[in-house]
Amino acid sequence: MVESDDFTYIRGRLSADQIEGEIARFWAELKVSSELEDQLDAAGVSSGALTDIDRRDMIAVRVDSSGADPASVLLVIAFAPAANRVLKDLWATVLLPRIRRRWGDDAIGDEIGRRSS
Repeated sequence: MVESDDFTYIRGRLSADQIEGEIARFWAELKVSSELEDQLDAAGVSSGALTDIDRRDMIAVRVDSSGADPASVLLVIAFAPAANRVLKDLWATVLLPRIRRRWGDDAIGDEIGRRSS
């Protein structure tokens, strides 16, 4: 399977703007939270590798429609072309679970696949 740049989910109850806000909140808390550093370590994500990343627009959230069912709304988590495995791991192992813990399992729907932008 070829790995793509985007993770695609069925849209949950949070809007794309709300999810972007949660991502921004994570970056702000990372600067001051030793507990968050511990969570990163436990997830196997190097906090040191994150300090070298330009965080603006590295993880973007957009709404899209399903090709098969145009009425079906999808949520696409896209990574900048320069994104590396660290950002994808950060999303999958830290950010997504953090959003679901804070807002509930229905905040973001189930992942339906990965696709290229």
